[in-house]
Amino acid sequence: MFAPRQTFAFGTRGSRSADDDTWSNVSSSAPAQNYCYLCSTLEEHQQHLMRMRIPKKTGVNAKSRPKYIAPPPRVKRKVEKEPEEFCDNRYKIVVWTGNKANATTDANVYVTITGDMNYLDKTRLRHGSGNTKLCFCRGSREIFYVKAPTLGNLQYLTIEHDGLEKRHSWFCEKVEVTCMKSLQHWIFICDSWLSMHHGDYMTRRDLKASYVERKHQEFEVTVYTGNKRLAGTDANVYVTFQGTERSSPKIRLVSDHSNQDLFQKGSVDKFRVRFSDIGEILTMRIEHDGKGLASGWYLDKVVLQDIDDPKVIYYFLLHGWLAKDVGNGHLWREIRAKKKLAKEITTAFGKRILVLTGKPVSYQVTVRTGDVRYAGTDANVYIIIQGTKGKTKKLFMDDARDNFERGMTEVFELNASNVGLVTRINIGHDNSGPGAGWYCEDVTVRKYLTKEEVVQFLNKLKKQRKPKDRHKKRLSDRVRDRSLEDVKEESEGELEEALDDEVPEGSYKDVFGRDGKIVKVPVYEEFYFECKNWLAMDEADGLLERELLVKKKSMTFRDL
Repeated sequence: MFAPRQTFAFGTRGSRSADDDTWSNVSSSAPAQNYCYLCSTLEEHQQHLMRMRIPKKTGVNAKSRPKYIAPPPRVKRKVEKEPEEFCDNRYKIVVWTGNKANATTDANVYVTITGDMNYLDKTRLRHGSGNTKLCFCRGSREIFYVKAPTLGNLQYLTIEHDGLEKRHSWFCEKVEVTCMKSLQHWIFICDSWLSMHHGDYMTRRDLKASYVERKHQEFEVTVYTGNKRLAGTDANVYVTFQGTERSSPKIRLVSDHSNQDLFQKGSVDKFRVRFSDIGEILTMRIEHDGKGLASGWYLDKVVLQDIDDPKVIYYFLLHGWLAKDVGNGHLWREIRAKKKLAKEITTAFGKRILVLTGKPVSYQVTVRTGDVRYAGTDANVYIIIQGTKGKTKKLFMDDARDNFERGMTEVFELNASNVGLVTRINIGHDNSGPGAGWYCEDVTVRKYLTKEEVVQFLNKLKKQRKPKDRHKKRLSDRVRDRSLEDVKEESEGELEEALDDEVPEGSYKDVFGRDGKIVKVPVYEEFYFECKNWLAMDEADGLLERELLVKKKSMTFRDL
């Protein structure tokens, strides 16, 4: 059909013309044609081929192609969960391990509790998230808190563990369960082995409950109102006690006698309160409602004593105001309980002051005896140092020398409790020996600072330092500042620093360097007390003890 690309090797091929029936000779040297003899051009030949294409015939028995049907999409089936129980209650579970040999276990312990209203499903006993391994040691008590629905009156408790080895053997003594809402208490006695190698070879026990009613305690509350001006109040006073187990309800302090005025200045009021056992008492919250005229109240202390066991006494010390217009404006205070009070002593003026028993600090006491006739003494001389934190006991000053002779100056090194900032001293003697009268000229007390006091002083001083003004001043301002400084220096003269609770920044300019770093630290404080009086029964006013206030004070520093 197509014309050959090659030329004929031998001779020529004749073809009949379309117009006439004559033969035509085609030269072998003619160029090759890429289309059939019916077409004159390549485009015409391509159209010719398209018209002449015959579709393939399929056999009679050929199977038809099946229609594709897409599968249904996979949808994850939602599993309907059963509604969980609403855990609206909390139970305290105390597990006691027996004091027997090899009674310890580190296996996982589970409990199941059944009540008349609901039940607690199998729950593992653990602390926190349970990541740490828990061990029930011999003779120990482990406390757990479990959330659960309200179970009502408990009937049964099942306790078990998953240990199979001999080292997992556990001797459980008992289990105590307490409802934290109703404060009902149940005990489940076990007193048997949970082990595959001891006893009856069981690791699960079903225990029956025995209900225990909470024991009630009765206390006597003694309230001491301070002896300050307007210290009393007519408001309603309430107390709440917090124990190791739980807290007591809010109790109003009411007198049995309706006509009795409570909480008056300097009064001591006693009340009886009764509440269920809350364990060892830790804190007390005392408050009032602020009713009445001038409702501010100065509370000295509260004493709580167990009536059944009078040896059990708790002290709550405040020495502060419960008022809106005094102090921090709170009408309540939370006070920690103390089982023992610091020792109190009475001064010659009838004041009772606490004797501190903390870590001792060093004091250097310098006593100067006057240069007057019969000024010396052979009696035992003592000193009591008072400060912002309390006072010391009687510190007797004596050494191998013949002390306190006329015109002599004695120096004593003493160790006593830290009284804070020294404010006054009591100095006296016991009037022993012949001619015991003594003329005291003055006393100087040097108190060495502790590390905590040094840090506190420097921090306070650093807060009070003001940044220097870096801006340049005018000439008139500089002249005025210099004149003011000259006047200030002349007015101050050589006076030492007056006694003051605050630390004036200007007095310690050399403590900090130019870069703000500390270059000096305080070592000790020195307090000067002027007496110039007799301590004798037959001289002056006949007193053997005198209270002296601080006349001057100074602080000594050392370089770092």
